Amino acid sequence: MKKMLLFFGLSLVIFSCTVKLPIKYSYNISDKKEYKIVLMGGQSNMVGKGKIEVLNKMNFKNISYFDFGLEPNFINPIDNFGPEVGVAEELNNNFPNENFILIKYAIGGSSLLDWSPNYSKEKAEITGYPEFGNMYEKLLNKIDSVTAGLNYEIVALLWMQGERDARIPEAGKDYYNNFKLLISSLRNDLNSPNLPIIYGKISPPKDKYPAVDTVVSAQLKINQDLHNMYIISTDDIEKWDDNTHYSSNGQLELGREFGSKLVEILEN
Repeated sequence: MKKMLLFFGLSLVIFSCTVKLPIKYSYNISDKKEYKIVLMGGQSNMVGKGKIEVLNKMNFKNISYFDFGLEPNFINPIDNFGPEVGVAEELNNNFPNENFILIKYAIGGSSLLDWSPNYSKEKAEITGYPEFGNMYEKLLNKIDSVTAGLNYEIVALLWMQGERDARIPEAGKDYYNNFKLLISSLRNDLNSPNLPIIYGKISPPKDKYPAVDTVVSAQLKINQDLHNMYIISTDDIEKWDDNTHYSSNGQLELGREFGSKLVEILEN
C-alpha cells in the first residue's frame, strides 16, 4: 500500500515539475486521513484548453489531484488546465480543514459510446475513436488504484461531455439512454446509489454539431428524471474562437461553477 501511494505521489511530482505548474497540490496521501473523493470525467472541455501561464500561484495543501487522461498516445495536451483548478479553489476556500482527492479521467473526443458500461468496439467506431477502449472499465480501475487502503467517501461525479455525440446524430439520438445507463451503472458499481452528478450543459455551434439540440434535450430531461442530478449552465462561459472549447478564463469559471454546486451539496 505504501509503495502504491509513493508511486502516485512521485508521478504527480514529476508531472508538475515537467510542465512547471503554478498550482501545487498535496502529495502527502496517508491511510491515517479521511478523504472526500471527487470524480471528474468527460471529454475535451473536462480535459481543458486553459493556458497555465495565466494562472496565479496557488497551494492546495488539503487537495490531491490525479489526472489519468494524460496517458501515452492520447491527444490531451499536458500544458493545459481544466476545471479542476476552479473546483480546488472552491473546496479549499470552503473546507480548508478537510482532505479531498480529485480523480480526473477525460479524453478529448470521447463519446458516451466510449464510456458505455456495455462497451462495444463496433459501436465506438461510430464516433471515430475505438482506440480509446472501454473507458468506463478504465475509470473504475483508476478509482480503485487511487483509493486502495484509504479511508474515503466518493462525494460526487463532475461531468463535462456531449459535444462528440452532438456531432454525430447517430450517437446523439441515444444520448439520454446512454447517459442514464452510465449514471445508474456507476452508482451501482461504486455502491453509492445517491451519488450526486454535477454536469455541464453543452453549447457548441449548431452548424458543426447537428445533434446539439437532441443532446441538450436529453441532458435537461435526465435532470428531471433521475435524483441527485445538478445541471450547470455554460451558455455565458467564455470560449476560444472555435466557439466550442472554453478559454482560460472560461475554464476557471466552469470549475468555479462546478465547485460552487459541490460546496452547496456538501454543506447540505
